Amino acid sequence: MRTAVLAATLLLALGLAWQALRVQADLRTMARSGPGGRVYRPGRGWTPQAALPGRRRTARARLAAAAALAGVTLWVHAVPDPGPSVAVALTLVSAAVLVVLIAGRRHEGGRYTWVCLVLLAGVLTVSAVAWAVTGRMRPAAAGPPASFFAAHLYLVAGIRKLRSPHFMNGGVLMDNLAYNASQALAGNREFPRWPGGPASLAGLLTSPAVRRGCRAAAVATAAGELLLGLGALGLLPAPLTLALAVPLHTAFLLVSPLRILPFTAGALGLLCLATAQPLLTPFHGG
Repeated sequence: MRTAVLAATLLLALGLAWQALRVQADLRTMARSGPGGRVYRPGRGWTPQAALPGRRRTARARLAAAAALAGVTLWVHAVPDPGPSVAVALTLVSAAVLVVLIAGRRHEGGRYTWVCLVLLAGVLTVSAVAWAVTGRMRPAAAGPPASFFAAHLYLVAGIRKLRSPHFMNGGVLMDNLAYNASQALAGNREFPRWPGGPASLAGLLTSPAVRRGCRAAAVATAAGELLLGLGALGLLPAPLTLALAVPLHTAFLLVSPLRILPFTAGALGLLCLATAQPLLTPFHGG
C-alpha cells in the first residue's frame, strides 16, 4: 500500500506540474500574438488575454505545490523510519495542494480533470492527517475513499456512454477524429501531423471501415470503463485492473495529447490507491 501511495502522490504532482506548464505555454503563445492574442482550449473555447493575470497566478501556485509535494513525498519514502515532523510536513503540503486546486477552480478547463485531481489530493490528505494524528503511517486510510470515488467516476462514465446512441455508434469518436485532424492540418502542433491534405481527411471520414472502427472503439471504451469501475471496487484482480487502465488511458491521450495528461494522472492515481485497498476484497484476502 505504501508503494501505491507513493505512485499516487507522484502522479498528482505530475498532473499539477503539467497543468501549470501547459498554462504557461498558452500564456507565451498569447503574448507572442500581440494585444488581441487568444488561445483555443478544448472545452473552454477561446481564452483572451484578459484572463492572463489570474491564470498566471494559478499556474505558479500549482507549480510550486507540485514541487513541494514531490519533494516531501520523496523525503518521506527515503527515510527508513520517518518521525512526526515528516507526517506534519506531508499533511501541510497535501492540504496546501487541495487548497490550491479549489482556489483555482474558476481557471480550470476540464471538469473531470479538476474532479480527479481534487479527489486524489483529498484522499491523500486524509491519509497524511491519519498519520499525523495517530503517530503511525497509515497509507491504507487512502484506499477505501479512493475505491469509492474511482468506482463512481468510472461506472458513471461507462453508463453514460452506454446510454448515448451518438457515442455508441462511433459518432463522438468520429467527431474527435475530424476535429483533431483538422487542427493538425491547420498547423496546431498539439495534435499529431496528419498525412496528406484535406482531401485525404474527407476520404477517411466517409470510409465505412473507419466508421466501423470508431463504433468498435466506442464499445470497447464503454466496456473498459465499466470494468475499471468494478476493479476499483475490488471485484477484479488489481493487476488485471491496472493492466486494463494503462492502454485505455493511453487511448484517451490521443484525443488531446498535451491537455488530457493531468486527467490521466489523477485518474490513475485514484486507481492505484483503490486497487491497493478496495472497498470490496474478494481478490485481496478479505
